[in-house]
Amino acid sequence: MPSIRPVYAVSSIFSRTAFVFTALCFAAGAADAQDSAAKKPIVTPGFNLSVFAKGTGGLVTAPDSLAVLDGHVWVGYANSGAPDGTNGAMSVIVEYSPDGSVLKTYQVTGHNDGLKVNPYTREIWAMQNEDANPNLVIINPATGQASKPYTFAKTLHGGGYDDIVFKDGQAYFSASNPTLNASGKNMGPAIVRVLHLDANNYTVDVTPVMRGSLDASDIPFGTVATLNLTDPDSMTLTPSGDVLLDDQGDAQLVLLRSSGGEPRVQYLPLLGNVQVDDTVFATANRGYLLVSDTKANTVYKISANVWQRDAAFSASTGVAAAGTTPAVPGYVGQLDMHSGALLPLVTNLASPHGMVFVPTENQQ
Repeated sequence: MPSIRPVYAVSSIFSRTAFVFTALCFAAGAADAQDSAAKKPIVTPGFNLSVFAKGTGGLVTAPDSLAVLDGHVWVGYANSGAPDGTNGAMSVIVEYSPDGSVLKTYQVTGHNDGLKVNPYTREIWAMQNEDANPNLVIINPATGQASKPYTFAKTLHGGGYDDIVFKDGQAYFSASNPTLNASGKNMGPAIVRVLHLDANNYTVDVTPVMRGSLDASDIPFGTVATLNLTDPDSMTLTPSGDVLLDDQGDAQLVLLRSSGGEPRVQYLPLLGNVQVDDTVFATANRGYLLVSDTKANTVYKISANVWQRDAAFSASTGVAAAGTTPAVPGYVGQLDMHSGALLPLVTNLASPHGMVFVPTENQQ
């Protein structure tokens, strides 16, 4: 990964970073009584941190989801609106140049949480209201026009839709905030696929793809268990084209493998019951990570001399204190997709959520 050697081996990254992580945990414990909002982020040696953008107040606060198209960075500011769209929730989508200059802003009705580039149409899809009453707004960067909100029929899982991925010409949504049955089970879908996007009536029809209660194989050991996905959240595509779903509240990632793969569904328990939001993969050796620290109203840029291509990185909301174990603040870490260990690049963040990797070299 970063400087000192051209490319670190994965094992050396994790052993080295584990030492730093231990030191950071002790530092966090010693400073537990301090006001965390006043602390500055702590950066693991070999990485650099800078501010890419900050909310400007009013309707441009609380940055969350991030997307990149042709080097331009798109940031969804959800402000203080309710995640079910009530109380007049309004969000703003801001398009930035690579140097962080504001190019254009779009105001959308509702609480924005999902923001992705449709690679087939080169449009920006913005999903609002992850808890209930979802709507979708599609922005055409070429014309600078945003659509009316597309609406959905009553959701099968009782909640809203959160994140978006595009695969094989199809669009998929995570079915967030499910209504659980009397036994606490999610009997609805965890992922749905778009069947029809009606540009005349501004409606979206979807169909279930993956259930909220299903059997899956544990990645570290290969044992099969019945999952109950109570908190489907962020989604992304892995380098091999699999759909990776964050079951945030259950501290695990769920892998829906490409057709023909066996087992069809796998899951990765996160060590220490760490909860994460976005997970992204480095698509080039040169580039940088962007992470939105929502409560700090800041989008940070994490730089390194070189990145391990296809390595995974996640934003963790941190670990609460338990007994004599001190709390660990929010952090961004490198994720071991075999063990579920998340070891930090930058810690002492307020509430990291959205992430994106921005390549700065030819990806061939």
